[in-house]
Amino acid sequence: MSELSGNISKIIFRRTVAGLKGSVSVNGKMLEMLMAIDGRTNLGEVSRKTNMRLSEMRPLVSKLLDYDLIEKVHGRTEMIDPAFFGFMAGHLSKFAGPIAQMMVEDAVTEIGGEEMKVPLDSAAELIETVGQQVSDENERIEFIRSMLKKLEEK
Repeated sequence: MSELSGNISKIIFRRTVAGLKGSVSVNGKMLEMLMAIDGRTNLGEVSRKTNMRLSEMRPLVSKLLDYDLIEKVHGRTEMIDPAFFGFMAGHLSKFAGPIAQMMVEDAVTEIGGEEMKVPLDSAAELIETVGQQVSDENERIEFIRSMLKKLEEK
């Protein structure tokens, strides 16, 4: 259970295909969480999708691990290309002026990134956070579309 201490929001799990020995007891919340675990989505996103608090999820994850129904995903996490942050700040500067770069840096910090290093699976959250700085709704939608399109070009 040591891997479940501290902040668990960025941990990614995947369902396993291990053979079960005996029967397991799974409640509705545990089943809902198991269905949301896909090997790409971190527990923070699973929490949002399932409307469960992380503190509520911790014992459920522990049980799923004990039952060998999930396993932690290890390996390198793909990061957002650093050039994307410059593109984002440049685009945001049309609406926010010269403080756009600082706004992007603040958004990175807000979502838990560090020194312009953000996992690719947090890109939507970053774009949404920065997009909130665009006051006009139509321009915000266009900003978000432009950012998503740029990420897809990768």
